[in-house]
Amino acid sequence: MKLTDILIISIAATTISSCSLLSPKSKTTDMTPIKVSTAKSDGSNKNAASSAEDLADRITGEWVIVSAGGKSIGQIDDMPYITFEKSSGRFYASNGCNVLNGSYTLSPSGKLTFGEVLSTMKMCQDLPYESSITAALSGESPLNASIKKLGHDSYLTLTDAKGVELLSAKKHNMDFLNGNWQITSVGGKTVEGDEASIFIDINELKVHGNTGCNFFNGVLYINPDKSNAIDFSNLGSTRMMCPNMEQESAILLALEETVSAIQGSEGNVMLLNSAGKELMTLRSIPVEKE
Repeated sequence: MKLTDILIISIAATTISSCSLLSPKSKTTDMTPIKVSTAKSDGSNKNAASSAEDLADRITGEWVIVSAGGKSIGQIDDMPYITFEKSSGRFYASNGCNVLNGSYTLSPSGKLTFGEVLSTMKMCQDLPYESSITAALSGESPLNASIKKLGHDSYLTLTDAKGVELLSAKKHNMDFLNGNWQITSVGGKTVEGDEASIFIDINELKVHGNTGCNFFNGVLYINPDKSNAIDFSNLGSTRMMCPNMEQESAILLALEETVSAIQGSEGNVMLLNSAGKELMTLRSIPVEKE
């Protein structure tokens, strides 16, 4: 489900409506910013803009498609998905076989319109939901978008003008991990000093920090099918020798063993292993105001 998968569109993508090949020009000029409309000029205009901005923020990110055309999609290795990029007004998706992308606009009332939709044209085994997903994202008519939070997860539902559900997708809620954190303990032991820290970027799926000695960085993987699941991988660090190398090793090992994260008291965070054992505790570092 990486956005790099979309690169194959430059070779094999075609428009859904005309099946013509995607040209380099159309790929670079289709970058349309998301349009958030606020029609009224009275006091409700400000509230409409705020509501629209909130909805635009909530829909941003990757969603795993869990049902399409009224049929549930069971857990499989290559789950279909849709990703919305607010900054570019683009969406990227997979129907389980082919990859799609295009532009999208979102109104304050939750009207979602897809446009300039392109798709690869691979031949795949028959999937009962493939055509339903493609049809929902085709851009033939505006859809009604609603987002509800159930427990740790958010659900996006797309319905047509008659209220018929076309697609439902689920998104993780790990945004509480975004930001800069001081590492306060690892393996049950208090971390010495305040140099040990970690910066987590959920949107970019990247992590970097300091063990109190060396700098490190890596990537994140978030499994939207499991609540609070997170995985730190491809960790690399500088190689400077320091007095407390044991603490550094413990921090890097704890990150590699982490499978979930939960919020503790006062906004602190705990990283846990597969057995639910606490590996590390983090305390938020406030952003300094200029």
